[in-house]
Amino acid sequence: MFIRPKVLGQRGDTIVEVLIAIAVVSLILGGAFVTTNKSLVATRTSEEQGNATKLTQGQIEFLKSIIASSPNTIDTAPTNFCVTSASTVAASSSGACKVDSTGAPTTAEPIYNLNISRSGDTFTVRTTWNSLSKTGTNTVQMVYRIYD
Repeated sequence: MFIRPKVLGQRGDTIVEVLIAIAVVSLILGGAFVTTNKSLVATRTSEEQGNATKLTQGQIEFLKSIIASSPNTIDTAPTNFCVTSASTVAASSSGACKVDSTGAPTTAEPIYNLNISRSGDTFTVRTTWNSLSKTGTNTVQMVYRIYD
C-alpha cells in the first residue's frame, strides 16, 4: 500500500470563497431571469395589442360591408352592437361580442370585448380586454364615418 505524502502549502477552497462564488453565480442567473421575464411580458403585451387592433379593423370591415350591401341593417341595430359575421349584427349585451384573438366566441383568457356605438354617421369601434401580462383593462378604439 502506497501512502502519498502531504505537500505543504497545498490547500482547497475555503467556505468563504465557495459562498462568494455561489453569490456571484446567483446574481448573474437572477439578472438573466429578470431580463427574460420582462422581455416575455413585453412580447405578450405587444401580441395582445396587435390582436385587438386586427379585431377592431375586422369590425370596421364588416361594418363597411353591411353598410354597402344593406344599410337598413345598421339603422335598426341596437345602440351598442358588434358584427359577428359579414352580415349579422348582435347586441353587445348578448355575449356574442366576447371573442378570442381569432374572432371566435370564447371564454378563455384573454377575452376581447367588441363594441360598436353609433352617433349619427360616426361609428366608434372599441375593443377592450384584461391583459394577461399586467393588471387593468386595455383598449383599442377606432372611429369610422360614413360619407354621403
